[in-house]
Amino acid sequence: MYSGIAVSSGVAIGKAYLLDRSKVCVIKRNIPEKEIEKEIKRLRDAIAMSKAQMQDIKQKASSIADKYSIILDTYTLLLEDDILVNETIETIRRERSNAEWALTETLEKFTNLFNNINDDYLKGKRDDLDLVVHGVIKNLIGHHQESLEDIDEPVIVITHELSPSDTIIMPKNHILGMATEVGGKTSHVGIFASALGIPAVVGLGSLTQFVNSGDRVIVDGIQGEIIVDPDKEQLNHYQKKQKNYQRYEKTLLKDIGLEAETLDGEKVQLMANIETIHEAKSIRKYGGEGIGLYRTEFLYLASNSLPTENDLYSNFKKVVQTMEPYPVVIRTLDIGADKQLSKINNSPEDNPALGLRGIRLSLAQPDLLMSQLKGILRASLYGKIKILYPMVSSVEEIVEANDYLEKAKEELRNSQIPFQEDILVGAMIETPAAALIVDRILELVDYVSIGTNDLIQYVLAVDRINENVAHLYQPFHPSVLKILKEIFVIAENMGKPVSICGELGGDPIATFLLLGLGKVHELSMEPHSIPKVKKILRKITLKEARKLADHALSLSTSEEINRFINNEMRSRFPSDFDRDLAFDEKKE
Repeated sequence: MYSGIAVSSGVAIGKAYLLDRSKVCVIKRNIPEKEIEKEIKRLRDAIAMSKAQMQDIKQKASSIADKYSIILDTYTLLLEDDILVNETIETIRRERSNAEWALTETLEKFTNLFNNINDDYLKGKRDDLDLVVHGVIKNLIGHHQESLEDIDEPVIVITHELSPSDTIIMPKNHILGMATEVGGKTSHVGIFASALGIPAVVGLGSLTQFVNSGDRVIVDGIQGEIIVDPDKEQLNHYQKKQKNYQRYEKTLLKDIGLEAETLDGEKVQLMANIETIHEAKSIRKYGGEGIGLYRTEFLYLASNSLPTENDLYSNFKKVVQTMEPYPVVIRTLDIGADKQLSKINNSPEDNPALGLRGIRLSLAQPDLLMSQLKGILRASLYGKIKILYPMVSSVEEIVEANDYLEKAKEELRNSQIPFQEDILVGAMIETPAAALIVDRILELVDYVSIGTNDLIQYVLAVDRINENVAHLYQPFHPSVLKILKEIFVIAENMGKPVSICGELGGDPIATFLLLGLGKVHELSMEPHSIPKVKKILRKITLKEARKLADHALSLSTSEEINRFINNEMRSRFPSDFDRDLAFDEKKE
């Protein structure tokens, strides 16, 4: 059994199709002085060829998934990045090296930069950059790759990595599952697989060394595991799990129109975290009641230049109109020096997680913040919009941000541009500093949203992406639960709503506990998590949740709390959490 990262749920059982996608070995060659410009032209031609290939793929991709098509735009923009291209050209000239070698040198520099990023989503872009650059290298050397077009029977594709062209040309009706050695939660493989309902696991290390084409393979996209050559007992178990999971998912979707409330009438608004307007269309499909976190970073990452006020207004307006009558929470730019956007003039930082990011960057570059605020205000005329400030650590930051908000309002009034005067403003609680002064913060905002990903990371001083300490990232750590409890208590006493928009909010195993810790107005999560969280909510009472939370708070270690919560959830909801029962609905 091999463990990786589950990126598309379900179970696939079938014959392995081993696809050779090993990286090309690049050797350094010295280029004569008189051939330097010719070598640079060869680089530009290879990049142009890659861009043309990407556009061709995009035309085919648009019919599969809107978001997948947008990712291809991002890949094209990576090829147009001035830093990437100019750095490579400089290396060619300085070292008189061949384009392939210079490009790998540039890639290595970028990779080292990405390795320091303290952000799951953008760290995943490292793999995208690697894939795009190696595509250019293959064009440079004329490397021909095996095609997936000729697959004519049901198979499970196993490979080192899959390119956009691979996933587009593969015959979807013959692909039972996918497994790759590289990739993360935000990789295009997961997006593609989820769009088509194909179980997929990524980040499997050296899996291809242990699999041959024709081997029977099981892809467990629920647990993130691959089983090669299963025995009869394993095969029977996973066949049962496969059928029951398919039935289980259908059952979840039947109840998407029901209220998200407990048996004793406590209602919680279930909302979605999204990063592109195209994802908004799927929220209603899963029973979501709005957007609890619109990550605006994608608008900056997927653009050749900084988006203007009009660009932002146009995008926000479409999102709000798509979600009407439900609310949309728009987070101002949560980006910093760790992202190294050439469009934002930041110096590299040794520790970007503690550097100029989030609201700090926006306040340091007021024009950046003003364009966002004015875009949001103008779009507020078309629906329910809330503003959310990220990475807050002091009262002063909110005061200053609110001053800019008032300035933005005044400029719009002077220009006779209408907007919603009483737009709600919130702050993200994702630093220990903000958590400790949440009462002072709540005096200046209308609500708070807890970003559990960063909050847990900063409280425990653990980088969950660092394999050396990732096991120490414990959402159910006693200190984390105490901090969450304190935030809920203070907010309720002050009559201010609290939402949770980090991963913990979309983790069904935590739903019962979170409800017991305090008054939760909204839980915001990835859209596909909504049906399961709703199911849990509808089968519990607030009284039971508080009793469970009180007991969890009395325990001393993460291990004790994890064991307690997992045992409770598995005993109450065996079809959802007891993997040994393979999602057997009859057992509940």
